[in-house]
Amino acid sequence: MTSATARAAGRGAAWAWRIVPIGLFLLVWQALGSSRLVDTSFLPTPIMVAHALGDLLSGHEIRDNLLVTLWRAIAGLVAGAAAGIALGVGMARSAAFRGYLAPIVGATYSLPKTALVPLLILWFGIGDRMAIAAVFLTCLLPVVVHTVHGVTATPPVLVWSAQALGASRRQVLWRVLLPHALPDIFTGLRVALGFAFVVAISAEMIASTAGIGRLTFMYGENGAYDYMFAAVASVVLVAFLADRALLGLGAVCLRWHESGAGEA
Repeated sequence: MTSATARAAGRGAAWAWRIVPIGLFLLVWQALGSSRLVDTSFLPTPIMVAHALGDLLSGHEIRDNLLVTLWRAIAGLVAGAAAGIALGVGMARSAAFRGYLAPIVGATYSLPKTALVPLLILWFGIGDRMAIAAVFLTCLLPVVVHTVHGVTATPPVLVWSAQALGASRRQVLWRVLLPHALPDIFTGLRVALGFAFVVAISAEMIASTAGIGRLTFMYGENGAYDYMFAAVASVVLVAFLADRALLGLGAVCLRWHESGAGEA
C-alpha cells in the first residue's frame, strides 16, 4: 500500500468514526419516538423531519429564506473580517491606538450582540441592514483579538532581518507580519463564522420578514415542529459546509505552516 493510499484510508476511517456517533444519536432519537416514550407532536422523529425537509425542498420557501440568511451572514462576516484585520493590525503596530481601543474591545467582547438588535432596529430598520450590522459587530471582535495576537507574536528577529535587508514598513507588514499572523487570523475567522449564523438567525427571529430564523419561528409558533426541525437542519448543513470551505481555504493559504499541513 502506497503512502497516499494509506493516508486516504486513514482519512476514510477518521470520517467513519465521526459519523458513527451521529448515526447512533439519530437511531436513539428515532427509537424514542417510535416507542412513544416521547411525544412526537413536540419532538418529531428524524424520519418525520426528513419528510418535512423533502417537502420544503420541493418548493422555493426554504431555498429563498436560506439564501437571505446566507447573504446576511456572509456579508456581515466579510465586512467584520476586513475591519477586524485592519483594526487588529493597527492595534498591534501602535501602542497609542491599542491603548485607546483595548478597553472598548475588552468591555464589549462578552456582550451578547443580539441584545443590540432593538437599537439596531431603530438605526437601520427591519431587514438586511439590521441583520448585517448585528453580524458585523459580532464577527468584528474575534477577528480583532486574534489578529492582534498573531501580529504581536511575530518574532522580532524576523522584523529586524527584513528591515536590515531594506524592507519598507509596508513590505514588513505584507511579507512578514501578516503571513505570520495568518494562522491566528483564520482561527478568528472560524470563530466569527459560527457566530455569524447564530446572530443572523437570532436577529431574524426577533425582527425580520424573511430568513431561516423567521421561518423557524413561524413554524414553531404554529406547532409545525417537524418543519421547524427541518428548517434548523437545513441551516446546520449549510453552516457545516461553510466551515469546511473555510478550513479548505485555510489549508491552501497555510500550506507552508504546520496547521495548514494538518488540515490538508
